[in-house]
This record gives sequence, structure tokens and C-alpha cells, in this order.
Amino acid sequence: MSLSFETIQPADYEQVDQIVKSAFAASEESDGDEVPLIHRLRATYDYQPSLEVVAKTDLTTVVGHGLLTPVTIRGSRHNTTIVALAPLAVAPDQQGQAIGSQLLSELETRARLAGFTAVSVVGDMNFYGGRGYVMAEDFSIHNSLPVPMGSNLIKPLTAGALANVGGMIEYPASFK
Repeated sequence: MSLSFETIQPADYEQVDQIVKSAFAASEESDGDEVPLIHRLRATYDYQPSLEVVAKTDLTTVVGHGLLTPVTIRGSRHNTTIVALAPLAVAPDQQGQAIGSQLLSELETRARLAGFTAVSVVGDMNFYGGRGYVMAEDFSIHNSLPVPMGSNLIKPLTAGALANVGGMIEYPASFK
């Protein structure tokens, strides 16, 4: 299957809402807030359209979506801005075809090009672990949100990016 990865456009919003809603419908960890969260994040000062990406099979058919948002790691001596992935979704009938992995790779490349040094995600280690994500606690980075044990993950985008960073990940108010 041939895919294109594009910066989201307003014409894609409705399809994205449907994909995200259906992708998270069966998830036990979902609180059903994924679509409203996307809408709140788009309205923030820090929103960067180039960090919201859709995967398309043709000019108009969206099959995947991912959004990165700047967050701050507040340490005892300094603050570091990275990006958080929330959410990443693939249409249920398209899952299992590596679309999520390709979309994640595109988002990581865009984050690196935008100058961000790491990507944080609250997610499944079975999926993200095989893509270079590790426990954030390995870098003494903790999550300010109540997250399930073992799901606070992070991936440095450049060598040494998280050396001596440590601290608490603080999210924009939109996440709460």
C-alpha cells in the first residue's frame, strides 16, 4: 500500500475525529477524551500544525493520525522542552500494516527537524519499545499525570539528548 504523510489540513479534521474515536473505542485505557483533547490542543498557543500529521492512501482518504505537543521537563536546575505524542491512531481496518510505525517515524523526523530532542508518550511498551522508546524513569523523568505503571515512555532523538535532564513532565492545561 502506498501512503503519503502530510501536515493536517482543516478538510481532514472530520476524518481524523472518526479514526481517533474508532481506534480508541476498544481500548481499556481510553477515557474517551482523545478527540476533545485534539481539539483543545489545536487551540493552544504552542500548537504547531507541522507536528500534526495524517497518513493518506490517496488524495482524500485519511487512515492514520498523530499529534505532537510541546511539553516541559521541569528539573531542579533547568527546564527542557520536548514533545509529547497524543494521540497516535490508525483506522481499525488498516491496523497491522505498519502504518502506525511509519507515522511515528514521520513525526519523530519532524520533531528532530523542529529542534526537539525527545518524544514522550504514555503508551504500550509492546508497541513503542520496539521503536526505541524506553521507560522515562530510566532518565529520572517522571510524569505529572496519573499514568498506568510501565507506560511513561520516552525516546531521545539525538545522542545524549536526555543526559542530566531529569525532572517532571508538565503538560499544557489542555491535557487535564
